[in-house]
Amino acid sequence: MEQGKAANVAIVGCGPGSKAIMDIIFDEKLSQLRMNLIGVSDINPEAVGYRYAQQKGIFASRDYRDLYKLKELNMIIELTGLEEVTREISRNKPDHVRLMDHVAAHLFWDVFQIEERRIVERRQAEEALIASEAQLRESEGKYRTIFDSTPNSIFILEERSYEILDLNERALEIYGYEREELIGKSFVDLGAYQYREGVLSSKDDEPSTLSSVYPNIGHYKKGGIPFYVNVYAIQSKRGSKFGIVAVTVDITESLAKESQLIQASKMSTLGEMASAVAHELNQPLSAIQIGADLIHNVVEQDGKGWDDMPEVSSHMKEQVDRAVRIINHLREFGRKSEIQKEKININNPIKGVFTLLGQQLSLRGIRVVLHLEDDLPAIMGDTNRLEQVFINLVVNARNAMEAKQGEFARGEVESILTVRSFRENICVVVTVTDTGTGISDDLKDKIFEPFFTTKEVGKGTGLGLSISYGIIKDYDGTIEVESELGKGATFKLTFPAWNEGENGL
Repeated sequence: MEQGKAANVAIVGCGPGSKAIMDIIFDEKLSQLRMNLIGVSDINPEAVGYRYAQQKGIFASRDYRDLYKLKELNMIIELTGLEEVTREISRNKPDHVRLMDHVAAHLFWDVFQIEERRIVERRQAEEALIASEAQLRESEGKYRTIFDSTPNSIFILEERSYEILDLNERALEIYGYEREELIGKSFVDLGAYQYREGVLSSKDDEPSTLSSVYPNIGHYKKGGIPFYVNVYAIQSKRGSKFGIVAVTVDITESLAKESQLIQASKMSTLGEMASAVAHELNQPLSAIQIGADLIHNVVEQDGKGWDDMPEVSSHMKEQVDRAVRIINHLREFGRKSEIQKEKININNPIKGVFTLLGQQLSLRGIRVVLHLEDDLPAIMGDTNRLEQVFINLVVNARNAMEAKQGEFARGEVESILTVRSFRENICVVVTVTDTGTGISDDLKDKIFEPFFTTKEVGKGTGLGLSISYGIIKDYDGTIEVESELGKGATFKLTFPAWNEGENGL
């Protein structure tokens, strides 16, 4: 994604939390944020953030409306925690100025902490790899001192068998083994992952690269305790022999925080779908009510109408089964899903979306067209998480088409949602097409950014497409968007098809 221009930011509410946000901006810890702080406001000039900004030479005022006079201002971060302040700023701010309320700011802080940890881990891993090569060229005493001082696990492997020749103390501490239990063991046996490409590939031919990164790999500690690591592997030379240095970085805690963020977004989606589920359950409940009334009348009229009972009871059972399916599906979608990859049919999460939203879309005048190709090859993914992706896309499409309906008299515009799945070369492709308002060219590069939203304040976190982008990437997929303003949009999702020779079982 192309990065936009730097955002010129002002902060309203200068409590202790504001200083932490300022430090993020001043230190440029997340370079992709590209933010400049140009002003702050708080009714208390003695507030921590207010005085801190003044020390930094930043414009400060007790009246936040003075911030509107800053010509280059294009974003306000509201940190007071007061809903009335959020609403007041939303009403009177200049149109070109975006508003991040305190709820989004807290999510921003959580994401920053995850990203900062990743940056530190990546830097530590890179430093460990560099340090490891230097250690192999130095004396054994100096090598061992540095080797054991790194915070990550380091393994020295035989080039072809990946037999563990040496490892540092940190590896023993994290994995829980004694040294003699790991020396001679294959590094590959620390987890179930099959390294199909790169330095740790089991292919007979030479790897195409001297270093490889394998993210989100499941490993096991002694006793079968699972955890997740990023594996960094590099070919190296020790004396006259070549080998492999493998560094593993424990990312279990970071993934747990990511999972919490995804779950929070899922709960937000469930809240938005409450009315849709009510519509879906209303039909079977109405049918059951009619059947119950008929049974009551038969009893009241001494059996008159009894001949209709088999058909009525059968219909009532069907509707009960339907309601049970909807409730079970809703409960399954709402559970916190673990990070996993398994063989799935991409059509299943697509169909799951319309189990929950189909009736609502119909009642809102949106026609759904499904062209799902039979006998598609499987992909490696997770049905629960991919259903979240498709729900996000369908809800966004629904909103875009309803916005377009609002611009025209009823019946003048046709709202059609089309979902296709098909095979394209060695990939499985899904397209989601709507006839809504479309996306302008200047927004196409921004829609996958965290916290970017075109909705009103309080009606969207701006995380739906960003989280969807991350989930798709986790399963080695890509997502693209094509759109023409006023004519609708098409999102294209592409995943590599499962292949037994490459993916294993």
